[in-house]
Amino acid sequence: MKTIITSVLTILSVALFAQADKYANTYACTKGKIHFFSASPLEDIEATSNVAVCVLNTQTKKVYSKVAQTSFVFKDGLMQEHFNENYMESDKFPSSVLDMVVVEDIDFTKDGVYDITLKGTLEMHGVKNDREIKCKLTIANGVPSRATGAFDVKLADHDIKIPKAVTMNIAEVVKVDIDFALEKYQKK
Repeated sequence: MKTIITSVLTILSVALFAQADKYANTYACTKGKIHFFSASPLEDIEATSNVAVCVLNTQTKKVYSKVAQTSFVFKDGLMQEHFNENYMESDKFPSSVLDMVVVEDIDFTKDGVYDITLKGTLEMHGVKNDREIKCKLTIANGVPSRATGAFDVKLADHDIKIPKAVTMNIAEVVKVDIDFALEKYQKK
């Protein structure tokens, strides 16, 4: 009987430790900045979201980021309405998602600014595409503290249609930049 109780207690201890340790290597940002810019002959279009979410697990090197389409703020309310209703169809496709891994083997505890490559998928407008994105990861005081990057998104790759009447107003390729301040994840 004593052996059974000891075994049960050992199993429970291991399970509780594993649960507590589940987030030990996780860093997150809940107010990340994603900005995009579309330069065209007639009109530049740009918007920013300051509520993107990003999670980095340093053990698995997995990176996950998600942003609600309706969180992008434009200088012109009509542009914002057209973006959500006509182009991104935000009611049908409410979010864009990065699901990637860090390619390089880096020491996530060694301070410095590292050039990294994220490899995985970018899902926008309900269409997933394989991508490689170059970023910079800052490690300060032995922990990941900031991730930044810039990349281009070709609208056609995500079935985002541009009506012929406005092809001079919207670029076929949009420049995107990201800025995430990472903190140790605290389960609430």
